[in-house]
Amino acid sequence: MKKIQPIRGTRDIMENEFLVYLNILNVFRNLTSNYGFREISTPIIEDSEVFKKTLGHTSDIIKKETYTFKDRSDNEITLRPEGTAPIVRCFVNNKLHQTLPQKITYSGPMFRYDRPQQGRFRQFHQLGAEIIGTKDISSDLELIYMARDFLNRIDLPENFFKIHVNNLGDKESRQKYSKELQNFFQDHRKNLTPESLDRLNKNPLRILDTKNKEEQKLLKKTPKLKNFLSNESLDIFDQFKEGSKKLQIPIVVNDNLVRGLDYYNHICYEFVSDRLGSKDSFLAGGRYDGLIKDMGGPDYPGCGFAAGIERIILICGSVIPILPEKYLMIIALDKENKIKAMKITNQIRKVIDDELSKKNSTSFSVDLIFKNNLSKGLKYASEKKATHAVIIGEKEISQENIIIKDLKKRTQKKIQLLDLSVGLRNYLFNVKK
Repeated sequence: MKKIQPIRGTRDIMENEFLVYLNILNVFRNLTSNYGFREISTPIIEDSEVFKKTLGHTSDIIKKETYTFKDRSDNEITLRPEGTAPIVRCFVNNKLHQTLPQKITYSGPMFRYDRPQQGRFRQFHQLGAEIIGTKDISSDLELIYMARDFLNRIDLPENFFKIHVNNLGDKESRQKYSKELQNFFQDHRKNLTPESLDRLNKNPLRILDTKNKEEQKLLKKTPKLKNFLSNESLDIFDQFKEGSKKLQIPIVVNDNLVRGLDYYNHICYEFVSDRLGSKDSFLAGGRYDGLIKDMGGPDYPGCGFAAGIERIILICGSVIPILPEKYLMIIALDKENKIKAMKITNQIRKVIDDELSKKNSTSFSVDLIFKNNLSKGLKYASEKKATHAVIIGEKEISQENIIIKDLKKRTQKKIQLLDLSVGLRNYLFNVKK
């Protein structure tokens, strides 16, 4: 019989890693809320045109990485490979231009038929932020500053990453540059990989994103995009660099940086880490003026970034997830009184919830288990890293009390059920009568 396994490029996220995942997501949500962003959710499946119109027919994603199929009504459907295009589609459909600017965040699974490798899976998770409706460079700076602030808040050391930036210019500037690049690479065809030869006629800028070491040597001789930019694009980039300096954002100008999605223009950036191998980007973004118009909406500017959660976890390495401040394991030993134990547990949860609501906090977990003996129950509580245990056995039920233990301090206290609220508040929160 065939052994059932996860599909290649997918995996189960187990308890400890999922706690890290949730911690990262909670930090991001709290931070972006403080910056005035609001979270929305878009469908995992979209009409394929959402991505064909926006990502560009020459992008690697559209050419070979999307999960695209026909549904039973013969509609062509694509599992979303990235988050910006669905956000823009949502912006247009729901007429969000009536209130500008829109500051939006999102998170969720994405899908790409890419070769599985370190930190890159065919189903992966992203979080992202978009600002739609303002062309001012302050929006790009706010996003990068917020992204760096986010990484600081999950304790990712500054020396673990660098912020690479480049100026992609406007559409006209890139068209002139593309012709010059095409002429250059035509003279060096023998040094190009089959993949780059394919890109040569369709979009030569994509060759600048090569990971081939021999081609990277050739890039040192290529014409530079900055020499083909309009005065407006140069002014925008100068403002961006000056703003980064004043905000103390340590940027590195990388002339060969191009984003893998065709909709980017002017400012683009990548947060890169040498802990990820050759594909070293884990957070990236830029400006996409014109994208909303291409999607059939009004001509509003926009900019945003996205980050891969799995890749952030990989960089973090040994960073310990933030567990609940207190973790209470209720150990019920008497099989004949399961319902009684559940009622007591519900009373305990209500007391704790009431106290936490006063403190505007949710850092408390209450778990109920049924075990044959106390030693097994305490062992389980230790494995789950519980900070406290409540013992409910036949004796406790007959005497109408509970035993609560502090598993770290190795102290315990008997609390009468009639005095449960006061006793718990005193023992767990140091609240006196």
